[in-house]
Amino acid sequence: MADRFAVAPLLIPMAVTFHVSLAAISGVASLYYLAYGLLPTAYGVLADRFGRVRVIRVALLGTAVADVLSALSPNLTALLVARFLTGGIACGVMPTTLVYLADRFPFTVRQQAITNVLVFVALGTAAGTLGAGLTAHLLSWRAFFVIPAAIALGVAIALRRVPESLATRSSQNPLRQVASVLKHGWALFLLAVAVLVGAVMFGFVTYLAPALEAMGQSPAIAGVVVASYGLSVLICTRAFRYVARRTPAALILAGGAGMLLIGYLAGGAYAFMQSTFQTWATDVVPEARATATSLFATAIFGGAALATSGVAGLAGAHQYSSLFTIAAIVTVPVLIIGSLARWRYPGSDAIDEAPPSSQIG
Repeated sequence: MADRFAVAPLLIPMAVTFHVSLAAISGVASLYYLAYGLLPTAYGVLADRFGRVRVIRVALLGTAVADVLSALSPNLTALLVARFLTGGIACGVMPTTLVYLADRFPFTVRQQAITNVLVFVALGTAAGTLGAGLTAHLLSWRAFFVIPAAIALGVAIALRRVPESLATRSSQNPLRQVASVLKHGWALFLLAVAVLVGAVMFGFVTYLAPALEAMGQSPAIAGVVVASYGLSVLICTRAFRYVARRTPAALILAGGAGMLLIGYLAGGAYAFMQSTFQTWATDVVPEARATATSLFATAIFGGAALATSGVAGLAGAHQYSSLFTIAAIVTVPVLIIGSLARWRYPGSDAIDEAPPSSQIG
């Protein structure tokens, strides 16, 4: 998480180093998100075949190497390649972690387990944005990438003692494994909505720190402000335990989307809305859980990449008001369609018992 959310306060310092525009340097974020979205499916297939913990450990080791390459990049082209590699490797960690939790917890209590993990998502988010801003201000943007590299290496070593959760290893052809997910109506619906979720949760938010810096704030101040996202996630994950016991999942999703829409309270949206979507993704095709969850991640970060690149011109022209207005408009269908669909979703047990024609009716 520290690696994934560090880019926002680093964009302008990197642009200054390489003497390029904000629109050009935004490719660092867009390519990271694009790779993060393209490759999770491969990790999902591998996790269903070789185990969850093994995939997580290999992805962490690869992330450490790619972060070091990012720190040593001599020019913009090298940095773009390094961040693309980092996103393509790091994307094996979080989705596979969700799959591990789904293996361990039944659907009725799984969201609370996932929300507990979001505490550490919050800490990583705050550490990434705040640490990146402070490091860029006091030292250099290059120095920051060494930090998540060291953390990834340490965690990969520590995971040697974590037991595997995969009960039955898949021997299915990878393409058939993906096809087995895509034939489910609820899975297709969730993947389509996930593109919009990725745009509003991760794409447009990238430009919050540059918007502050364009107003004269330092990278350190911009990092502190964006780090409030992590604080909001931390607070809301604590509140979620109380809310989840008394509130239907559809209303939790609607509340999170509403937070994102009014005031762009993104941290609360992550704890309430994003955790609901993540839990949902682990349940739509339980027999191919890692593949389904990884496809969800692909859709999420594909949407983030589309949004980041799509509004790069507005950011370069400092038209941030228009940029965030677009973000609010895109949030509306997530709020309405996502909440109504989650209300009607019966859960995997009911789906297994229902005829195919009723899976998304």
